[in-house]
Amino acid sequence: MNSLAGAIFWGAVGGWLAWRWHVPGGAVVGAMLATAIYNFSQPARATMPASAEVTIQIAVGILIGLSADRSLLPVLRSVLPLAMLGAAGFVLFGFLMAALSVRMGWLDPVTALFGFTPGGISVMSLVADEEGGQAAIVATMHFVRVVTILLAAPAIIRFWLQRVVH
Repeated sequence: MNSLAGAIFWGAVGGWLAWRWHVPGGAVVGAMLATAIYNFSQPARATMPASAEVTIQIAVGILIGLSADRSLLPVLRSVLPLAMLGAAGFVLFGFLMAALSVRMGWLDPVTALFGFTPGGISVMSLVADEEGGQAAIVATMHFVRVVTILLAAPAIIRFWLQRVVH
């Protein structure tokens, strides 16, 4: 089995298992973890051809876009300012974390900024690489962030709803 076929196979198995076991964000988390473990076990990292990566990103965009309907339009007026404030807060916090990591000598500035700036794993890694950063470190930082959020957020939200809201 070639490297990419193996990664796809084990990613699909991991995604399916995590989904069946009702892991929060199971399909995504399971696929990411299984594929990463597969890649760690191989002498050479499996990579996705750029054309396939773009196709998959388009498919994910379509999937997310399909969740929108007219009922969202009135809500956008109140949600948009909150979303912009939240984004500004994330960017500011990311910048502060990047500055700290550079000051402590843990990361170079480009890697730190792209590693702590919120965004998608693949996009932030690609842009970091283009700007001279360490794409693998940026991808790892975002991978840890996404998995941590997907695993922790549902439990935190359930706790908050049960104890704080009620």
